[in-house]
Amino acid sequence: MSKTLVLRSREGSLVSKTTLDSEITQAVRKIVADAISFWKLETSDFIVIRDMYPVSVKLPISKEQYDLYSNYDMSRTTNGSVMFNVPVYVISFDNEWQEEDYVDKEVIVVAPAVDQKVEEIITELAIEATKPKEEEDAEEEPEEDL
Repeated sequence: MSKTLVLRSREGSLVSKTTLDSEITQAVRKIVADAISFWKLETSDFIVIRDMYPVSVKLPISKEQYDLYSNYDMSRTTNGSVMFNVPVYVISFDNEWQEEDYVDKEVIVVAPAVDQKVEEIITELAIEATKPKEEEDAEEEPEEDL
């Protein structure tokens, strides 16, 4: 049986991380059904986005890693790494428009639990997805003054 990683992120912070003993398709359907209860329907859209997230791992890799990664359209790159695509589902239920930007305040990210490396990358993706825009703008401002 496969394992599925479920991350909940709110305003740039990881709120929860769990691993389910479930195939990803069944897990996503159940989580989407449960997430409807969190939906702020007066102010937000309810969106589920499926994306293929590219992951790169430096060679050499173990036989176990090869067996895991080859399930995800793995290929060798020219820079001594292997690249593979992990399906990632982002469930957004607390979001808003800020000027021309669509901002997710809180999301649930669901992906296959492949290994520790993939978990770290997907965790970073979940945190970045809900980072407030003001923080990003503040980080960029010093570069503009140069």
